[in-house]
Amino acid sequence: MSERVFFWCRSCRQPLYATSSSTTGTDRDWEIDHQQPGICRNGHLMPLTGTAPAPEALPDAPHILRLFGG
Repeated sequence: MSERVFFWCRSCRQPLYATSSSTTGTDRDWEIDHQQPGICRNGHLMPLTGTAPAPEALPDAPHILRLFGG
């Protein structure tokens, strides 16, 4: 049974979406951004993209992601 994790923006406290696709090994290609457009101090860091085993391991993730669940 997998657990659900919800991502919110640390700055504007709005919900984020996260999509990924498989790569070789355990990493995935990630894209994370706001679900709705708006003004956010983290806007210049979005979309958050990169290759990592989990979104939390992406560069700038500690400045952007706030996790609930998991």
